[in-house]
Amino acid sequence: MRVRWAVLICALAFPASTYAQAQSDGHWDAYKPRTLQSIIDTHGEDIKRLNSEKKAVLLTGDSFQSQVKLVYSGKTRPLPAEHGVLLDFWRKMLKDQAPSADEFATEVLFKEGAAERWIVVQKPLLDPLSREVKNGQTVNSYVIWIGAIRAGEHWEWLFAMNGFDPR
Repeated sequence: MRVRWAVLICALAFPASTYAQAQSDGHWDAYKPRTLQSIIDTHGEDIKRLNSEKKAVLLTGDSFQSQVKLVYSGKTRPLPAEHGVLLDFWRKMLKDQAPSADEFATEVLFKEGAAERWIVVQKPLLDPLSREVKNGQTVNSYVIWIGAIRAGEHWEWLFAMNGFDPR
């Protein structure tokens, strides 16, 4: 039996890929200071609309390019299956501007205030991050929002790190 997904894609008037723009042009100034929680809060009404669905994904045309202060834990894990499903939907939305399938395969645990957040980190950043940043150190992180996926009774929010400054 094939599982049906409810996919809500909002705000498609925005460019389809600010990811590609930031990567190719180095527009780090497009990353605005904010918190990850503020992005989650912004999508509260969208989540309410999808809550009746057993399998649901939320994507937007806005990646909310953000400069976020995060505390590095040094802990990593492979990308969980539901995050892989969300990344596949995101890559399909971006089409030819999407990063390769293996670009985001590892998540790193960070803290934002009291909240722990697993953030998928670009493959080329993994080694420099572990070499340049100590456990417990705050880093200025350049993060985009990928989307959200319903996992059982709760929502998983997926953010991706495109750069960092350990100072």
